[in-house]
Amino acid sequence: MTLEEAIAEISRRVLTACPEAVLRVAHVSPEEASIRAYTPAGAEVAIKQATLDYTIELLTGEGLDVQVLVYDIATSLPPEA
Repeated sequence: MTLEEAIAEISRRVLTACPEAVLRVAHVSPEEASIRAYTPAGAEVAIKQATLDYTIELLTGEGLDVQVLVYDIATSLPPEA
């Protein structure tokens, strides 16, 4: 699996858990990225439930480190795309 495929799958899971999420992806290296999800308050638990096991599986099985960080969009506005 490529990093881009992993990012796409995690993004899909985040948006399924919280369709109104605004996502920002930062590539750190060819094997590492972070996805910042700016969501309404209260969506963090659903997003973590949707992504935690998969991100651990990616790290241990594929050597890909994709972090999912959740921010309250009311207090932390997403940076421009």
